[in-house]
Amino acid sequence: MVRLSATRPLNVEPAVVTVDIAPHDHDYYEVSIVVRGRCRHHTADGTQELQPGSVIVIAPGGVHAFSRPRGVEFINLYYLAEWLAVGWREQWAERGLVPLFLAQVLFRRAEKPRPAVFRLDPRSAAAVGADLEEIQRELEAVRPSPLFIKAAFLKVLVRLSRAGDVSREEFSPAVWSVMQGVETCIENGRPFDQSAQLRAWPVTADHASRLFRRATGLAPLEYYQRRRVHHACARLLDRECTVTEVAMELGFADAAHFSRLFRKYAGLTPRAYRAKYQVEREAQIAS
Repeated sequence: MVRLSATRPLNVEPAVVTVDIAPHDHDYYEVSIVVRGRCRHHTADGTQELQPGSVIVIAPGGVHAFSRPRGVEFINLYYLAEWLAVGWREQWAERGLVPLFLAQVLFRRAEKPRPAVFRLDPRSAAAVGADLEEIQRELEAVRPSPLFIKAAFLKVLVRLSRAGDVSREEFSPAVWSVMQGVETCIENGRPFDQSAQLRAWPVTADHASRLFRRATGLAPLEYYQRRRVHHACARLLDRECTVTEVAMELGFADAAHFSRLFRKYAGLTPRAYRAKYQVEREAQIAS
């Protein structure tokens, strides 16, 4: 069972597959890199032959299976998308990173996500392997550095993004401009002014809103509220912050309003979210 927590929002684990694995999905992101051996990987897009250097990115809800393993070994990465999606504006501009590693959590997609499969060249595979060894050592420390882990993990994702072909999933500059406007509003504690954000588009505000929804599955205001909750998730992982403080920082009218919106987009209350990722328990251990 994969365990993620406030102090370990990322796990890096080796895995050996010796038998066929039936179709299944996950409620978290998983990135699998083949270290050695071969097997067949099955998705809705067909069957792929995996070999050393092959990479699979499985978004939450993505269904896949394995068969005919022959000495195959993986390095698997599991992470909290909410933790990854805040704090580093540069990752939004990195081609392919958001579509590959965040889109299923950031946006609302009607169709089931399809795992992405691509291959690293030997030089990139060696570099990623070295990066992952560093992350594993840091995760094994008594008090791992959140900054080191996140920076090193983003480095890995940039390498993987460059190898994956996601050109068909890139968003238009107009859509990106609204996303960046949302981030600026949240980070600076300002309300989201939809009219101002859409004014720069060379179409009417209603048409611009429809185009944004077509690209993301969400109206601009819905996307803003969803991102507020993602930022709240990241803050709730910090044991030094209270639920009330998080609500105030993000401009919610009161704790009750915050709790209602959080439950709508996260599926549980802020306190239940903290319990799920052991925030209070780890605070007691640390003290």
